[in-house]
Amino acid sequence: MRIILLIFFLIRATLTLEYLGHADPEVVQAEQDIPIHRPREYKKRRLEDGDELLLSQVVWRHGDRAPTGTYPTDPHKEEAWPNGWGELTQLGMRQQYALGRLLYKKYVNSTGPSKLLSSSYNSKEVYIRSTDVNRTLVSALANLAGMFENGNRGADYPDSKRWPTNWTPIPIHTLAEKDDPVGNVFAPCARAEELTRQIYAGSGFQKFVAENQEFLDFVSEKSGKKVIMPEIYMVNDVHFIEKLYNMSQPEWITDDVEIKLRNLSQVSTRFLFGIGDPYIPELIRLRGGPLLRAMMDKMNQKLSCLAKNNEGEDCSWIGKLKYHAYSAHDTTVYAFLTTFGDEERVIEGGMPHYTASVAVELWNLKNGGPSVRVLFHSAFHHNYHVITHLAKGCPHNSEFCPLKTFEQRSLKFLPVNLQKECAPKKSAEKNRTLWKIRDN
Repeated sequence: MRIILLIFFLIRATLTLEYLGHADPEVVQAEQDIPIHRPREYKKRRLEDGDELLLSQVVWRHGDRAPTGTYPTDPHKEEAWPNGWGELTQLGMRQQYALGRLLYKKYVNSTGPSKLLSSSYNSKEVYIRSTDVNRTLVSALANLAGMFENGNRGADYPDSKRWPTNWTPIPIHTLAEKDDPVGNVFAPCARAEELTRQIYAGSGFQKFVAENQEFLDFVSEKSGKKVIMPEIYMVNDVHFIEKLYNMSQPEWITDDVEIKLRNLSQVSTRFLFGIGDPYIPELIRLRGGPLLRAMMDKMNQKLSCLAKNNEGEDCSWIGKLKYHAYSAHDTTVYAFLTTFGDEERVIEGGMPHYTASVAVELWNLKNGGPSVRVLFHSAFHHNYHVITHLAKGCPHNSEFCPLKTFEQRSLKFLPVNLQKECAPKKSAEKNRTLWKIRDN
């Protein structure tokens, strides 16, 4: 027994040391129930001289936040949160800072072919885009503070005693939410809303609702508001966050109720994203496809410009670009993962956790040519691990997927003309949203 306990503590100590390389102890301990994701079996490839990492595109979820709202009978109102509903918390800032330190270790402070970026911020190499939401904008700022904390005083930031220690200002680009289908998967798209209404009216979803109507009625009575299935996630989200902060919870949210809230939220989400029953590739294309298209286009443009020595006006930006990041939401990361076809094996327990991230790397391999490697980061205190082999259509036993193969397997999820594809097919029907679109 002592031997078993010793082994357990040694393993835990090893993992803690691994995490503490980029996350401080309080951040690590803040949410210990996140499962440790281990890489699935695949053939690891030793990087060789001549292999070159050309571009990394990363999307992450923001850090810890306050609830975006609550239900009428909840004793904890907006004043319980220092910055109000939906805002990034101090813990969320520290979580994103930890992710920034991890990205620093991965792409800046590394050796060999994996080293991608200069030792300090270079505006030609790095481009950061965020959704136009406070918590994602602040997350990007906190992330970059960690990724580029080793700037040069007097060069990267002012040599002044009044200047924040080691802080290099880095621009964050954004678009209005309604104009940003890449980051906001619920940006106006009449066809996507049409498909979602069809799913909600379909026999599969209606059966799911009917089987749980008694529970929905129970939650409606206790919460003081009419709770429909597409909105069950809100009650679950409030409970999850308040419990995380050791806030008192109503007696009606027992352990069994907590589990059911979580399970119903997960199943309802699958319907919303078109991966329930029925499985709707068109909806996946409209929700997760815009980000996949943006990444695919940049990889192809990068290679095209490389082939002509980055000559020409169209290569002036992409030619020197090495790192492009998107600061977004759990819905953004989730919708993106649905385009890979095996999101259940990537995410355990439903929606992506705070700072969950996907990195899509473009490599030029000495023996293999242009190839893609996809990595997943499950939470602020974990490392990235390879998930390329989980993308349906890519080699199931390799960490790299030939670019042409990756593009071919992605075609059914790549919008060609999003504006046209978002046009409703039932023109006589008024396009209106029948449920409150989630915003996480």
